[in-house]
Amino acid sequence: MLLNKPRACELLDREGAAALLAHTPINQYYLSDYWGFFNYPTGYEGAYLSLFTRHAQAPSALIVPALELRRLETKGTDRPATWMPNIFAYSSPADEQQLLPDHTPKGQDYAGWLPGSGELQPLEKRWVQAVQRKGHDMSPDAFWALARAIKAADLHGQRVIVDDLRIDLWLRSIGVEDLDCVYNPQLFNEIRMLKTADEIEIMRKAARINEQALIAAANAFYASASWQELQAVYMTEMAQQGGRGVYLMCGLGELPARKVRRNEPIMLDALGQYQHYHGDFGRCAVFGEPTAKHQRLHAGLCLGWEVAQSLLRPGIRYSELAQQIGDAVRAGGFEHFRDPIVHGLGLEHTDDPKPFGVQPQTKLDQTLQPNMVINIDMPHTEIGWGSVHVEDTVRITESGFELLSASDLSILTVESSQTHGGPAH
Repeated sequence: MLLNKPRACELLDREGAAALLAHTPINQYYLSDYWGFFNYPTGYEGAYLSLFTRHAQAPSALIVPALELRRLETKGTDRPATWMPNIFAYSSPADEQQLLPDHTPKGQDYAGWLPGSGELQPLEKRWVQAVQRKGHDMSPDAFWALARAIKAADLHGQRVIVDDLRIDLWLRSIGVEDLDCVYNPQLFNEIRMLKTADEIEIMRKAARINEQALIAAANAFYASASWQELQAVYMTEMAQQGGRGVYLMCGLGELPARKVRRNEPIMLDALGQYQHYHGDFGRCAVFGEPTAKHQRLHAGLCLGWEVAQSLLRPGIRYSELAQQIGDAVRAGGFEHFRDPIVHGLGLEHTDDPKPFGVQPQTKLDQTLQPNMVINIDMPHTEIGWGSVHVEDTVRITESGFELLSASDLSILTVESSQTHGGPAH
């Protein structure tokens, strides 16, 4: 289970709310464990919703389009696709007005793809049976399906925390006006800050494959290699390991000469996903040999990481961690180093509660707690010279931390006599 139920209940009590209602893909997935087929940023608005209720006697519910009935069976082969006891599906408005047993409007019956004359595989039989069970229990749209979930949980008149301002408008459009919808997406982040055991296991895998993909990209350095070529190596490696690359970065302006140059210090910062959770990893790299200055600045970052390891434990604030690491790096001779960025990691690159419309990485200061997963991000760019970087992911434990990265801090050095024609390994 992804959802940290005890923390969710604790924070709902603090807010005087009875439920969480999520529409944005990551929160809908987090509450239900189920990622819908069309549940991506450019998918269909209002298609999927998850309702988590504070009290066990009020059943939580997943709202999905009818086509998901088969996919729920596929995803639930080894274990249920969702832990939520209620699943409300919707089709399209019926030609004639009818009511379901709960006195909400009935949608068209859903048949889906019909079985042919061949012998059905066990999974195909489950598809057919699922549609036979649920195909007559359709709402006309997602909002009426949500109204059914609210009614089944007896939430009318109660406060519900939502992550999308439109949910209240959508419900009012069908006449559901007695739900107190409070828009507070930061509360979802606050809950997600403390990871469950299942989340941590996913994030260990995300960290490993993202790290390996970055190293593969570094090993592909050759003279005159373009940044597009190196990104392609990273993205391909992520895909081959069952993940999805988000970006490989060498600085927001990319390579200064638009190609790899011998002995130029290059920072690599990779962000990738596995099962929608992020891995975030950074290292120094060079094609050729690191210069004395490259080695000196890299050594400063390593000193900062040593200080970080002495501080990583519950009770330390992000701001304290950043300042003490920064002070140590500057004291070691890296005088222009800015304080590192400390941020939560998970379903979002910055998984912390954060305001809207502000400079990226702006967020509230947090105190480290057990099972927080954070990154210490130490990039530095000097225009006209190059860039260096060290970044690792850690899980905070009861007395310290667990490092999710596997590699040491060495500069990734690739040497080859090639000047064109492909990567060196």
